Amino acid sequence: MIVETTPPPVRSATHRVTGPVRATGSADEWSDALRDALADPGQPRIVFQPIVDLRRGVIAGYEALARFGTAAAPSPDLWFAAAERAGVAARFEARVLRAALAARERLPPDCFLSVNVMPNLLTTTEVASVWADADLSRLVLEFNETVSAERTPELATTIQALRERGGRIAMDDVGSGYAGLRQIARVHPDLVKLDRELVARADGDQVRRTLTELVNVFARRLDAWVIAEGIERDEELAVLVGLGVPLGQGWYLGRPAQNWQRLDPAVARRIRLLAQRTGRGEGVGSLLEQVRIRVGDGRPPHRGTSASSAWWPDPPAQPHHPGGGVGAGRGAVVVVNRRHQPVALQLPVAPGAAAARRVPASMVARPDEHIVDVARRAMSRAPALRFDPVVVVTELGRPVGLVRIERLMLRLAEMSGGRPRPPEHDRPQPRGKAPEQAVELAATNRATAWAANRATDRVVVERAAARPSHGPAAGA
Repeated sequence: MIVETTPPPVRSATHRVTGPVRATGSADEWSDALRDALADPGQPRIVFQPIVDLRRGVIAGYEALARFGTAAAPSPDLWFAAAERAGVAARFEARVLRAALAARERLPPDCFLSVNVMPNLLTTTEVASVWADADLSRLVLEFNETVSAERTPELATTIQALRERGGRIAMDDVGSGYAGLRQIARVHPDLVKLDRELVARADGDQVRRTLTELVNVFARRLDAWVIAEGIERDEELAVLVGLGVPLGQGWYLGRPAQNWQRLDPAVARRIRLLAQRTGRGEGVGSLLEQVRIRVGDGRPPHRGTSASSAWWPDPPAQPHHPGGGVGAGRGAVVVVNRRHQPVALQLPVAPGAAAARRVPASMVARPDEHIVDVARRAMSRAPALRFDPVVVVTELGRPVGLVRIERLMLRLAEMSGGRPRPPEHDRPQPRGKAPEQAVELAATNRATAWAANRATDRVVVERAAARPSHGPAAGA
């Protein structure tokens, strides 16, 4: 959380607080307000704002927001800043985190719950007692980008412990500056919340749109999901869907409510229509093949780690294609670590091979990531890994299946040639080539030039990611 010298608009607050104290209240007024809030075990109360999938038009998760009292009051940053000065911030953070954990038990299926916490308070007695022995699955802890976990070894260890208990990490209020991008690279968050200053009026500002795409591309390369905050207009929604931002949050999509709010059907239809118009429907999830999932030591997966219970609706099972090659989904196993993130693939016996093989999970992708983008990343891997399957994961990194490179290349070829693909077992194979090798060779030859043309519009963004940036231009 950033301490503001002037309070931001109430609707843009992460925590929302109300009470008798004024924003310019005296130390005595703040002291009285803090004492009254701490004396009431029902404070703060929690409300929930939906986080929406900007491709499928469904709710992917919720953010837990804290509110105090019933009347308008100073900004949340000022409230928590006052609590920190008084030495009671940890008590408020513990209450919010405890309430979020209790609410998580009532979460709708296939959703996560995020909550904003101050990283420097995680190791305090009050806050640590809440999470130390808790199951944190389906919970996302949001840290502000200005707080560096890497500077404090103890805090870095704590973050690791949070992840080992099933929790996920989000970086909040990430802008386009070098410091924010560097923080993403160091912490490797599962989610990145885009600064609302980049979202507001993005439809009329090319600089904001370019910087938004830069952050989205950068986060995607590190296997993180971007959440665009502060979406309040249809024009902003259209821009973000067009740029491929996977998740969104804001009053246009849903206001905070005491219960789990549903997405307006008209808004859901609008999102799906926008995704279809911009070509974002060509997600790699359409090529998904479901697989078995096991924890690294061979035990069955922990509760909530199977593909059927991951936080993404189960895709339809894909048929097995004869001659599918070393990456065939049937019989493959995704090996996950104790954080339920993919670390290796156990692949079935390939034609002509003596035994099955185990390879690292060298690449993951989201179901909505465009097929062209996935192919480009896959082909940039080391030669020894280039044709290994891509693991498809949920918003929080849990595997739901894999995509064979053969199928990816064939789909690219279809998109390039505009002709339907005949069944693989009916297609003649060049002499002297194994089926999977022939598929890779033919599809790659047809798709490479087309995919290269699609890369042109991203050159400027990817080059910009290598240079320091300090946010939107003046007056943007």
